[in-house]
Amino acid sequence: MSARGGAALGTTQECDCFTCSFNERSVRIQSTYSLTELNDGPLRRLHLAYVVVSSPDLHGMVETLSIAVIGAPGVGKTSIIRQFIYNDFSETYTPTQTRYVYRPSVILNGVMYDLKILDVPPISSFPSSPSQEWLDARCRGVRSANAYILVYDICCVESFEYVKMIRQQIVDSSLLTCLSSLCLSIRVGSSSEVPILVVGSKRDLQRHRFTQRRAVSVLVKKTWKCGYVECSAKYNWHVLLLFKELLGIAVARGLRPNHTSIRLQGALHRNRCNVM
Repeated sequence: MSARGGAALGTTQECDCFTCSFNERSVRIQSTYSLTELNDGPLRRLHLAYVVVSSPDLHGMVETLSIAVIGAPGVGKTSIIRQFIYNDFSETYTPTQTRYVYRPSVILNGVMYDLKILDVPPISSFPSSPSQEWLDARCRGVRSANAYILVYDICCVESFEYVKMIRQQIVDSSLLTCLSSLCLSIRVGSSSEVPILVVGSKRDLQRHRFTQRRAVSVLVKKTWKCGYVECSAKYNWHVLLLFKELLGIAVARGLRPNHTSIRLQGALHRNRCNVM
């Protein structure tokens, strides 16, 4: 298995990279680099280029999961994604102008998942129909995503209001889609069948947060029925955890219902950092 460099596709930039969990007992790394170098060295920041792996535990199974990352301008969507994939963080803010697609892979309980992570530029609303989705290049693939990460800045109440609006629109859109196809699996007013994780970013600035964490957590978990995680992309705190949580929700809600636990090992082990 190999990794290819990114390529521009119209207004959509796409990056194919390989970020796989390595189990020392079951995976043979066919390269001249040690496991430690792959985990901690600069090779990981170079897309783990041309590293070939094989695992007898995979049983030839590969699942694909599309994840749309949505949030207001400046909340740190791209920083979270890049920290997860490249273990990289930039202090320079560069607004996301076009949709960008990342393609890492992870192994969960012996099953490889090819992730398609959509870094979505700020959009005024969630596309309510396929035609609206394709008219706006920034929204392409958003409606068909398997799961959503909604990011807000814990220091900016407006960014949370944006997440609140987008979440409700996702639920409404999913309900209409299911009703039109005579699918009754989604309960009215609930996002319980739509894998959504709300992420509070910039936890390192928690002294400036607009409200207590508990207030947001209760609203998101109890009322919205969504997952909730706070993270710091700058210090790589809970970045891995948020993707683990989202994948856990997606697996539990139908992607592979027999999986009751999530294991992200090896190269995707949580990096040690200061707890805030």
